[in-house]
Amino acid sequence: MMRKAMGFILLLVLTLMACTGHRYPTKLVVADSLCAANPDSALRLLTQYKDSIKSASKADRMYYELLLADAMNKAYVDMTTDSILKEVTDYYDRHGSSNEQMRAHYLLGCAYRDMGEAPMALQCYQDAVDKADTLSHDCNYALLSCIFSQISTLYHSQLLLSNEIEAQKKASFYAFRANKIQWGIYNQVMSAGAYILMNKKDSAEIILKSAIEQYRINGYSQEALRFSRSLIHLYLENPQRLTEAKALMDRFEAESDLFDEHHELPSSQRQFYDYKGKYYEAIHQFDSAEYYYRKIYRPDMSYASQNPMYKGLLSVFSKRHLADSVAKYAYLYGMANDSSIALKDQNIMAQMTATFNYNRLQREANENEVRAYRTTIELFCLIILMIVVLASSFLILKLKQKRYNQKISQLMQTLADASSEYAENLRELQMLETTHQKVISVISRELEEAQSENISYREKFSMSQHTIFQINQEYEREKTRLLEENKELQKRIDELQRDKLVSKHLSISVDFTDKEIVKRIYNASNNPFISISEKDWNDLLKEFGNSYPLLLQDLYNKCNNTQIIRVCILTSLGIGGSEQANMLGITKQRISNLKASLNKILFNETSSRTLNRNLLIHYNVYSLNKDAVPK
Repeated sequence: MMRKAMGFILLLVLTLMACTGHRYPTKLVVADSLCAANPDSALRLLTQYKDSIKSASKADRMYYELLLADAMNKAYVDMTTDSILKEVTDYYDRHGSSNEQMRAHYLLGCAYRDMGEAPMALQCYQDAVDKADTLSHDCNYALLSCIFSQISTLYHSQLLLSNEIEAQKKASFYAFRANKIQWGIYNQVMSAGAYILMNKKDSAEIILKSAIEQYRINGYSQEALRFSRSLIHLYLENPQRLTEAKALMDRFEAESDLFDEHHELPSSQRQFYDYKGKYYEAIHQFDSAEYYYRKIYRPDMSYASQNPMYKGLLSVFSKRHLADSVAKYAYLYGMANDSSIALKDQNIMAQMTATFNYNRLQREANENEVRAYRTTIELFCLIILMIVVLASSFLILKLKQKRYNQKISQLMQTLADASSEYAENLRELQMLETTHQKVISVISRELEEAQSENISYREKFSMSQHTIFQINQEYEREKTRLLEENKELQKRIDELQRDKLVSKHLSISVDFTDKEIVKRIYNASNNPFISISEKDWNDLLKEFGNSYPLLLQDLYNKCNNTQIIRVCILTSLGIGGSEQANMLGITKQRISNLKASLNKILFNETSSRTLNRNLLIHYNVYSLNKDAVPK
């Protein structure tokens, strides 16, 4: 076994010596230069060279396979096997530079990505990052940026959003180091998408604004316009930012080169019409909203892709109260939504399968690695042990001799120091005895003088102590009395303040119920034959906002649903569920569901029973009995 191990080591050394100063064939060098800018041409050139490379040296064959994988990856040709790239990776781990090792591991990860084995791909990408020498002046920062970009894509597919953001930051950082300005900005934009999924929309807005500005500064105006659509999406979710969304949409339509001669977008870019529809729906221009929702459609459109179109049309027809159209598009939206869910389930199953494949492959790799290196490890351990024993013996002898010489030198020095210190101590002792006698004499005289003064001092001290004791007693009694009085006063002040606050909020509720529009609403709740016009609802909403501005603002920000807002207002007026159902033209069960949704949105409670209590606690809304209100 030891002979085989020594032979393996000798072969390894000879191989390393043989690989120095190797020059690759011209065709391979040309193909390498074509990979980045024209991968299709590089792939054709490598395919033509396929037969002749079989008789070339191993270094040339490994370089050929590396370039072939790189060209396929850049030309979007899926790789279906990892066996050759494993051999390439092993070869460059032994013979290649840090950039070559990084490139080989990255391409092996791309092969696993194409094969659907995401965990194995992620492990290879991490190995590629570990191979990079970022301190070297010739480090391939562009490739390092691509690796982190691929890592972020894998994290995104697993919804590991925090990991995705970190990977995107590193991809952007190394892209800028490689002077790939457009790459760096693009990775920043991609991290904004992760922030949106994490519901950190403020952070996403800051990143998007910065990226769009950088695109414009560096001359990429069309990229700035395309990614401004993400900002449009954010602004449309906030009713108070519709003006900003409209300005961005107008600029996109005026300056984007995506529109054809008829000012129409291609099939892959028609999501913009969904944004237009949402904007016109938000400003209650339902005809325009319907027009743009319908423009989303394109021939041979999948059910999942039709989801936003049907959702928008359903919303428009619901607000128009067109029951037939609502029923039609509710069915179509349900079909499209079911298709989207099924597609997501397929993706989840694929990810689970990839994880299973990773575990199986990882076990096999570990077993092979243990068997391959066990013999080498045993040999190295034996050699190291022998070296350690010989070195330890030599060092121990040297150390003993050194310690003996040091002890002799220290002993002689200690003896000389002790003699000098003994003489010095005798001199100090004589001086100390003389000083001691003088100090004792002075202290004795001062003691005799102090004894005569001590008697009067004791009398004064005793009287002072008695006076201090009386003062402290009086102080404690007065302090206790004042604290008790302050305690009672504080209780009374707290009660008065609570009563004042309750009176103030109750007065607001009474004033609100005393409004003319509220009286009309109460009459309509008692008489189902009285209809409520849209103007009445708007007047009621205005008065409600004047009385409870904070509650109305939270309703707009957190749900922005007309039915939920109206149910909240009617509930605050003490109108029952049956009356609310008659007034809104829906079922009583729907009213209960809307209350439960409102309670969940505002207070994170699923039941509708605690809605009135939560409105009172958090917004000081007193639900007055409608029969107690003057008519």
